[in-house]
Amino acid sequence: MKFRTSPLKSFINITLLREGDTPMNTILILDKDAKTELSEDLKERILTILKEKAHRVEVVELGRSNVTPCFGCLLCLTKHVGICVTRDRIAEIRNNANRYDMTIFLTPVIFGHFGSTVKCAIDRGCGNQNLQVMVGYSDDIDDEEKSTFIDLTLKHRGEADIVHPGFDTQVDVYLTTSSQDNDAICEAFKKYV
Repeated sequence: MKFRTSPLKSFINITLLREGDTPMNTILILDKDAKTELSEDLKERILTILKEKAHRVEVVELGRSNVTPCFGCLLCLTKHVGICVTRDRIAEIRNNANRYDMTIFLTPVIFGHFGSTVKCAIDRGCGNQNLQVMVGYSDDIDDEEKSTFIDLTLKHRGEADIVHPGFDTQVDVYLTTSSQDNDAICEAFKKYV
């Protein structure tokens, strides 16, 4: 396989893209009200991996004040297919979801579930029809909460596909509680780029 390279110095070549590849458009959605040192470390590392491969990244920091839960009206599935009628930041993302090749959700894990702010974005289909990578984080979480987060996410967003049937194409789930977990997630993350 040939690689396109960009010489930064006479003795160093950095691989930007495999020949024939195009940069991915990626959106990283996170809860700005629940940032931790752990989540910020992982966010910066993920952004570095994406930018090293020349991918375009949009970072969206959602807060409680600029999101609205899904009303369950189903107009996005019936009358206005793919368009959310609620006017907020999530609707802007949802209504332009086809611009992205990958959606990364970085969410706090609270009692084994997504944080409510990121859950609003997930429930309203921000990552539908493209690769979704869900990363939960917590500095203080027990084994039961870890298992609950991973199992529920895989069942409801991935394998069973019951939240938006037929829309989710691939959902991968990770959980971090330490810098070592961040290392492992970043290593696994390289398969996407």
